[in-house]
Amino acid sequence: MIDPLAIGIAAVAVALGLAGLVLAGLDRRPGKPVLQGILVLQLLLLAQAAVAVARLLQGDRPEEFGAFAGYLIVSALLVPGGAVWSLEEKSRYGTLILAVVCLVVAVLQQRLLGLWATVD
Repeated sequence: MIDPLAIGIAAVAVALGLAGLVLAGLDRRPGKPVLQGILVLQLLLLAQAAVAVARLLQGDRPEEFGAFAGYLIVSALLVPGGAVWSLEEKSRYGTLILAVVCLVVAVLQQRLLGLWATVD
């Protein structure tokens, strides 16, 4: 795990989540800038996952490896799943789904950092 990258991911995710909440409140669909932000968020998540897997293969292991692996997998799969669900749902709730997914990703990154802190 790269700590500054995880913090950056969380910041991007919170910004996108807040934008999604505002758009949902205005009963609007996510526009091109939000969707581009989602793509950037996913690329950052994949980069972080690649770094984490490389470190795991080098022998670094957090104390709660199962939880770490679960959070890592969910964080990498949550954004594409949420984006598809959001685009399929044509109401304001589609935008709300995307906002919640982004906020959950921010929490997952902080949890991953906490678990990674146990690596010696």
